[in-house]
Amino acid sequence: MKKWRVTATVLAAVMALSGCGGQAEETKAPETAAAGGTAESAGTEALSDTPTGKKIVVVTNNASNGRDVWLKENAEKAGFNIEVVDLGGGDATARVISEVNNPTTNVIWGPSEDQFSSMVAVGALAEFTPDWADDVSGLSAVNGYSWPYEIQPKILVANPDVYTAETAPKNYSDLWEKEEFHGKYAVPTSFDGNTNRAIIGGILAQYLDENGELGVSDEGWSAISAYFEYGYKTPKGEDDFGNMASGKVPITFTFASGLKNKSETFGIEPLVIYTEAGEPTNTNQVAVVNNKDAELVEESKRFVNWLGSAEVIGVYAQTNGNMLANKSASEYMVPMIRDIQNNYKPQDVDWTYVNSMMDEWVAKIQLEIY
Repeated sequence: MKKWRVTATVLAAVMALSGCGGQAEETKAPETAAAGGTAESAGTEALSDTPTGKKIVVVTNNASNGRDVWLKENAEKAGFNIEVVDLGGGDATARVISEVNNPTTNVIWGPSEDQFSSMVAVGALAEFTPDWADDVSGLSAVNGYSWPYEIQPKILVANPDVYTAETAPKNYSDLWEKEEFHGKYAVPTSFDGNTNRAIIGGILAQYLDENGELGVSDEGWSAISAYFEYGYKTPKGEDDFGNMASGKVPITFTFASGLKNKSETFGIEPLVIYTEAGEPTNTNQVAVVNNKDAELVEESKRFVNWLGSAEVIGVYAQTNGNMLANKSASEYMVPMIRDIQNNYKPQDVDWTYVNSMMDEWVAKIQLEIY
């Protein structure tokens, strides 16, 4: 494949806008494509360097806090014509799967690797290996269709005026087992977002029992019940991060790429709590959606090649505070995210299994616990 080259002009435009100067196991791809069709020689043809301006629809859960504006403006400077559609990770995944025979999406950017596995399984994605594939190797199983661009640990954070590393909880279980933390930590108040579900999954995964209800031991269901009972359910009109910053509810959780913006918004550099069990972690990925229009697929691949390149995704991370998958772009990460990357450890969990059970777990929590 012909290597993508980010021109000096494009890179300068990106920088000016932003104000700044072991291999995983390969997974088998589906043997047949969806009825929607595939561009010929998908994933192997040489791409030209020049965007055509053909309109591509980018569905993403990365649109908040001005990230959609950043993407659109910089894509246009690079010669792309994109429409950004803001959907949650689950809704974006469902849209691509439901439209497998008549797609209205061309690029999907942001859901987790397991959500992309669901799209691969139904043949909704175009086979494609970007030029920067080697720079993101080893972070998730290679499927030949979707590629990681960021690492997303879910972290506990606390008000540093209230807690120190010594007095903060050492594990999630401390939150409900130690009275000193009762009412001092925020819990999820909805169950559709990837972060909230990862927090729940990270807790229940520590109590798996094949003989237990929905694969969880009685102790595990007691633990998640206590977690919600002794936690603070942030009501509408309040912000959990704002409550942490003010000290009202001094412990909360967030996804790593949201930390920079939230910290700047509320004027606080929180204490990051590294739990002994590790942090629930996934990679977020990007892929091209299958389409009968070969030129549209090619333009979409060209866009993904551009977006995931070290220079472009690096400046994006410098602006928004992402933990990057691209090893060649690590220098762009902001200091607080680089510190987290150096100190956190991914929780050792079979996330494929956990995510396969999540809908049933959430249903039980909503009906019987929350």
